[in-house]
Amino acid sequence: MELEDLIDKYRNSKRQVRYGLVGLLALLPALNTWFNQGESLEARRTQAEVDVATERQKFEAAKQKVAELPALMARLSEIEEELKRAKQILPDRIEMDGILASLGNLEKELDVKIAKFTPGQEYQPNPTLEYKEMPVDLVLQASFPQTMRFLDRLVHMPNLTHVRNIQFGNSVQDMTKKPGEPPLLETSARLILFKGM
Repeated sequence: MELEDLIDKYRNSKRQVRYGLVGLLALLPALNTWFNQGESLEARRTQAEVDVATERQKFEAAKQKVAELPALMARLSEIEEELKRAKQILPDRIEMDGILASLGNLEKELDVKIAKFTPGQEYQPNPTLEYKEMPVDLVLQASFPQTMRFLDRLVHMPNLTHVRNIQFGNSVQDMTKKPGEPPLLETSARLILFKGM
């Protein structure tokens, strides 16, 4: 059959048949697309739906984080205040002048003589903790009650301090001592000064 025969049959056919053929021809490109690209388009649509769901979850998570932000900011400012207070107790560096001034004031106030004050090297006793210790060897000369008051005040200084290895020695000869006063003892101790890193 040639093209002219097909055209003649088309013209001689009923109107409904002609409309049906035109409709069928109009559907052919859509059917061709459906059969040739339908699966890939369906896969792309499914992937797009998954992407939309993933992005919606991310959006909801971000929205939740935004809702938590004021509480986190309040917690951050609270931690920063605690850090400031901790730095006052455990400073970044040891102010030896301040320590000596405090010890001098205690020495005068409690009538204790500091015979030896020898700072040692800083060291980190535990590598997992972020602080260092500086030992200071002390030798005191005073009566037992005065020595104990001095050591008590020493560990309650504003800076974090600790006293170890307290040893009471022999009594010291003091020519200015009045009869009935308690004897002067020579006491050695190790003062530990702490510093943050």
